[in-house]
Amino acid sequence: MAEESESKQSAVESVMGKIIGKIHDHDSSSDSDHKNPSSPSSVEAKIYRVLGRERPVHHVLVVEKSADLLLWRNKKISAGVLGGATAIWALKLLRDIASGRNPKKFLMIIAASWVLSIVGSWCNFLTLFYIAFLLLHMVPVFYEKYEEKVDLFAEKAMVEIKKQYAVFNVKVLSKIPIGPLKTKKV
Repeated sequence: MAEESESKQSAVESVMGKIIGKIHDHDSSSDSDHKNPSSPSSVEAKIYRVLGRERPVHHVLVVEKSADLLLWRNKKISAGVLGGATAIWALKLLRDIASGRNPKKFLMIIAASWVLSIVGSWCNFLTLFYIAFLLLHMVPVFYEKYEEKVDLFAEKAMVEIKKQYAVFNVKVLSKIPIGPLKTKKV
């Protein structure tokens, strides 16, 4: 029994020795790899990189702080910057709508707020949230099942909405003067 374990151990050692020898042979023959087109290093060199870059994106962005921000290495700072930019955009959009530069969006927001106030008077926020959650999970399934019928109905509805909007535009919106607010000089 002792002889069998010694022979197995010597066989394992010889295999390990051959593997280590192959690794050392491969490292020492790295000069010949550049001449052989089928070598792994030349195949790696032919991998397509966006914009032809050869270095990692983190090094391409040069400034480490901006690279960390853009690559989401510091998630809190990146989320803060994204949230801040979104808030500045959301406020500018609201300013444009409220100043009368986009009456169509202004009327859509009034209508949506009116619908939300009516639905909100029927139930509390948690119930409304639960109904929205259920709809988000059920509507895609029903749409997939009845896609042709829903598309046909939606097309008819859009034609009718466009007709009603055209009438509303002629009778009401065209009579509203549109222009930027003038600031008074002090």
